[in-house]
Amino acid sequence: MSMVTVIIPAYNAEKYIHRCLESVVHQSYTDYDVLIVNDGSSDNTENILKEYKSKYPFVDYCNKENGGVSSARNFGMRQLKQSRYVAFVDSDDYVAEEYLLRLMTVAERNQSDVVCSGQYRVTEDDQIFQHVQYHPNEQGKCILRHLNLHGKAYRVDYIRQHNLKFPEGKIYEENSFNLIAYFLTPRIDFLQYEGYYQLVHLNSITTKKIKRENVPFEELEQSVKYVIAHKPYDYNVFEYTLLSFITYFILEANRKHRYFKLKERKSDTSLLQELCDYARELLEKYCPSYVRNPYLSLFKKSDIAMKQKLAVAVFARMLHFKCAKFFVKVFYKL
Repeated sequence: MSMVTVIIPAYNAEKYIHRCLESVVHQSYTDYDVLIVNDGSSDNTENILKEYKSKYPFVDYCNKENGGVSSARNFGMRQLKQSRYVAFVDSDDYVAEEYLLRLMTVAERNQSDVVCSGQYRVTEDDQIFQHVQYHPNEQGKCILRHLNLHGKAYRVDYIRQHNLKFPEGKIYEENSFNLIAYFLTPRIDFLQYEGYYQLVHLNSITTKKIKRENVPFEELEQSVKYVIAHKPYDYNVFEYTLLSFITYFILEANRKHRYFKLKERKSDTSLLQELCDYARELLEKYCPSYVRNPYLSLFKKSDIAMKQKLAVAVFARMLHFKCAKFFVKVFYKL
């Protein structure tokens, strides 16, 4: 029985997976194993995985038909045996040598259900261009909560208690997963530490144009409904996290691209206007007092950057007063 299993989904990953696996197998922490899910690769990925499995007894891999990154993660979670925790690393990313040690030290000490740390976003030549940090208060808590998987570890029994899965065939699949994971336990810890390096490149999923059929409309609503039904710890932070994601997804994620100037990735304004209607209906149904959320105040002290605080506060009110669709139509023409 290991303390933590690292699950790595891999699809045609021969270009990047050596660096990923080198970073994972040379951790200063020793009580862990690694499971790579080969998601129907047609390149040399499986031969690379065979090499690592033969060299490192704590590394294993399994093959499945291609189904996407969420399908691979779900498959990996079903293979978990007796590990107490699980962490996820994407096959084109890599981690610092002390990464698992830092996360597991806190997890074991506090018997955490979730441990969150920050990350770096890097280019293919290892240049850091974005730094994602947590700044916990004196009680070790944060208002700002990033809904991705990077830099996180989860207690396996907690995941199974709530039957957490990643929506398959969708984008931003981590968000509905983490909306539940973050808010149904008081045992969530935040580290002011960054040891996860997310590679952003032209072949990554985030560069693809967002299509309606890939938007997790139903999955996000089901997550919100589930959290509300189970009475979230710190409702105001949950509500603000949802508002932050909605603002980001409509105003940022659907633009031509956050990191690259991709002219062919033209924004679909009809989808954006549909998203505005969806967001307003979702908030009115499950969070009817959202415009009175205390963290929308620009003067309330928190770890949220003023730029984000202003964007969320303004856009939440635009949704409430039914002018978000008009704003989005103009904003995306700029």
